[in-house]
Amino acid sequence: MADQTKKAQIVLAVLDPASHSFSFLLLKTNERRGAFWQNVTGKLEDGETFEEGGLREAIEETNLSLESIVDIVDLRLSYDFIDQRKRKVHEESFLIILDQKWEVKIDEHEHQDFKWVAMDEINRESVKHESNYETLAKSVNLLKHWGH
Repeated sequence: MADQTKKAQIVLAVLDPASHSFSFLLLKTNERRGAFWQNVTGKLEDGETFEEGGLREAIEETNLSLESIVDIVDLRLSYDFIDQRKRKVHEESFLIILDQKWEVKIDEHEHQDFKWVAMDEINRESVKHESNYETLAKSVNLLKHWGH
């Protein structure tokens, strides 16, 4: 895997105490990157595990507050693909469960918008890439049974 770029994909889910349901944070890439909705994704830095890199990317891309984190779940999903720059990529997926929303601040070099999507509104059209949808769908399935 030395010739591969390593990336992490992170689903951020917040429990709404009023509805006892989760909402997911989606980011819209900027025009230069294609203007599509996705989960937090990012390249690992040297020496980082996939979980460490994913957490760092979530903080950098959304201003995530560590105090809000309840759990980080390895979704055991991985993807190998060629990116738009023709690089071989190996990506692993995680779910971060949070107990409250925070003041989201997106990195305007990468994203132009964000939105919260209720768990029951997640569908294939929510995101562009199949891997993002698979990761969201597995997160939804896990969270339906979380805490039971």
